[in-house]
Amino acid sequence: MEEIWFKKLVRRRFFAHGAVRRIRFGPLSGKVYRVSDVTGMSPWYSGWERKQQRAFASVVRAGDVVFDVGAYWGLHTLYLSSLVGAGGRVVAIEPWSRALEELEWHINANHCSNVTVYRGALSDHCGEGAFVAGHSASTGHLGSEEQGVGGQSTVRMLTLDAIVGELKIRRLQLVKIDVEGAESAVLRGAAKTLINLRPWLIVELHTPEQDVKVAELLIAHDYELKRISGPPIKKLTVGWPDRDGVWGTIMARPN
Repeated sequence: MEEIWFKKLVRRRFFAHGAVRRIRFGPLSGKVYRVSDVTGMSPWYSGWERKQQRAFASVVRAGDVVFDVGAYWGLHTLYLSSLVGAGGRVVAIEPWSRALEELEWHINANHCSNVTVYRGALSDHCGEGAFVAGHSASTGHLGSEEQGVGGQSTVRMLTLDAIVGELKIRRLQLVKIDVEGAESAVLRGAAKTLINLRPWLIVELHTPEQDVKVAELLIAHDYELKRISGPPIKKLTVGWPDRDGVWGTIMARPN
């Protein structure tokens, strides 16, 4: 009870809605962020996804081109921007308008001139689709109105292959994917890119069905899979809740 009271006091005093703060800890130390219902307080210490950040740092170098698919408000986008440097490029893709506002604010506030933002959702085809707000600020997803709460909106749907072609990208080091259940659709729409450019992938898995579909697609494209946190993957044909199956956040290395 005392801890809840203390958190409320700290939030009210130092992290009021709209306050601009400087990140104090972690790999994003020194960058600025704006407190909101989207960002929350965790950016103050560079967020809680340290294992993902270490995975990014293990494969991304200055001058690389990377994709942040499901960029949300831009925590990972900011970090990837610093990793690739002035000679590199980050392509950030986000469908939810509220997160896009924060994403663009943070890119501008931190002078990330190496970031290109696409407003839309990645899938296996181009066109239009329904985007449904989720139960929390970070769980919006493509689907029907019955699958979420908070209403739905129409969003532009793109494929990774189409964006790579439009930007004339000839080399691609990493694709990070966090799309709340549409992972296999994103990969189907990236088939040419996976064959021709052979990027590394870091994929956040969300459902047992997607666990298996993603594994099948990546294995078919001759990728080696490992989990970035937790027990090693021993069974490539099963997902959660099998401890040895494919689930969690995985890194895919091109063979």
